[in-house]
Amino acid sequence: MGYQMYIQTPDGKPAEGDENCFRFAWTALPRTLDAMASFGMLTELPAPSAPTLTTYGLAIQDFQPGTQPDQATANRIAEYRAAYQAVMDATEAEPTGIPTYKLMNNDGFLVTVAEINTALTTYEAHPHVDIAEMPMGDPTWRYWMAFLRRARTHGGFRTH
Repeated sequence: MGYQMYIQTPDGKPAEGDENCFRFAWTALPRTLDAMASFGMLTELPAPSAPTLTTYGLAIQDFQPGTQPDQATANRIAEYRAAYQAVMDATEAEPTGIPTYKLMNNDGFLVTVAEINTALTTYEAHPHVDIAEMPMGDPTWRYWMAFLRRARTHGGFRTH
C-alpha cells in the first residue's frame, strides 16, 4: 500500500517507462511532505469535492461491466466523467506551490507543470538547497527532486 506518481505526457496520457513512475510507501510520504513544506514547496488548499453520481441521476450499477446503458444514461455518464475529470485536473490560475491534498490522496489528482515549476523555483531559491540533495542519509529526496524535474518537462503527474 502506498502512493504511486505517474508522469503524463502533454496530451494527458501516461508516459511510458519506469523512470516516469515514483512510488512512496504509505509510511514514507509524510517525511517527504515535511521536507517539501520546510522548503516552501506546498500550499494548503481544501480538497475539492468530486461530483456525486446522484447529481447526474446515476447509480454504481450504471458502471458495472457488461452494462449497456440507453442513450440518455450514456450521456449522463459522459457528463459525470467530464465533471469528475475537471475536478481531478483543477488548478489555481496562479499556483503558489503544489497543493498538499494532491499528493496525499491517491484519487488521480493532476499536479500541473505550473504547480511543479512554482514548487521547484521556491525550492531552488532556498538558502540550503545546495546541500539538500547531497548523497547522505535518506536518498528518497534527491530521487524525488529528479522526478519532479522530469515531470515538469512533460505534462505533470498524477497520484494514484
